[in-house]
This record gives sequence, C-alpha cells and structure tokens, in this order.
Amino acid sequence: MKRRNINILCMMFIGLLLSGCAINKNQIDALAKFNYTVESMQDIRLAGRDMDSYTGKDGVNLASLPGIAMAMLRQDLPLEARINMKVSNPTTTTTKINSFKYLIEIQGKPLFEGTVNENLHLATGESTVVPLTFKANIFGTAKEKGVENVLNELFTRKGEGFLVLKIKPSIKIGNSNIYYPGYITVDRNLAKSIGKLVM
Repeated sequence: MKRRNINILCMMFIGLLLSGCAINKNQIDALAKFNYTVESMQDIRLAGRDMDSYTGKDGVNLASLPGIAMAMLRQDLPLEARINMKVSNPTTTTTKINSFKYLIEIQGKPLFEGTVNENLHLATGESTVVPLTFKANIFGTAKEKGVENVLNELFTRKGEGFLVLKIKPSIKIGNSNIYYPGYITVDRNLAKSIGKLVM
C-alpha cells in the first residue's frame, strides 16, 4: 500500500512539473508575439548638442560643424537618446515581463547594449511604454563611412538598417530571469524617428 501511495505521489509530482514547464514555455513563446514599436524618441544629442541645433531653414546649420570637427579630432562622437518603446499584448496569454536586454546596432554592428528592469504584467489587449536610454561613440562609423554620410543617414530619415533596435525580453521563474532565445527586431530605422524631430 505504501509503495502504491509513493507511486501516486511521484506521478502527481511529475504531472505538476510538466504542467509548470508547459505554462512557462507558453509565456516565453508569447513574448515573441507581443507588439513592440518605437512610440517616440527624446533627448537626442550628438556630440553633446541637441539634434535640432544641427539643422536650419536651409538645411545643415554650418555653425554646428566645428563642434563635429572637434569631436572627430578627439575621436569621441557620442550619440545619445531615450527611446520610448510601446509594448502591447495581443495574445490570450497574460504574461509578466521582468526585464529587457536591448541592443542598438549601427550598420549591422553592435553599438550599445543595455538592460532595463521593468516588472510588466500585461493582460490581453493591454499595453505600456518602456523607456530605453543609450549613449555610444559613433566615431568609428563616422571615420569609416564619412561624417557627411553619417549625418545624412541621421537627418534624412532614409537610413533603413543604419540604426536598428533589438530586444530580448524575459520572464522570471523563481529567482532567475529566463530570456527569450535570440533578439527580436523592434525597429530597423531608428534614424526615421530622429529625422522627424529635426526636419
């Protein structure tokens, strides 16, 4: 009798374990089905100056160019901004997101990696906005591609694939964050959001 009871308990334990694994897998799978979009960008600065200071009525503001030249001489051309990313849950699964890893790429190469801790609990149809900040030196790209080409990509909004935002969301299981395998591409043209503010 005791052996039978032990077998029953073991089967119940295994059943609960498998059920928990299935629920966790569903939540991780749901992360890829969420809608992630760039709502807006704020506090965009290049070489310490607001982006709109680089343009005037007739195009590029020539008075701003010496600042770019000095930054190039210092080999330090910082680009910084705050990205307001909207997260929406169109699925039937209520999912808790614990944190995000995010990656900014410039012409296919990693530029900035960051992590933001946000305890989100999104039911079906709910959405929220998560701020992501970055500051990175784009001197290498400016040197390789030319300053004029880089500024053109940033200001004309034609930079498809020039600045790309990718994220890796996670759910919390116990005391550990379980991240979605691989990065999810959110926006392949962040330069478009920058261009809207300066054109």
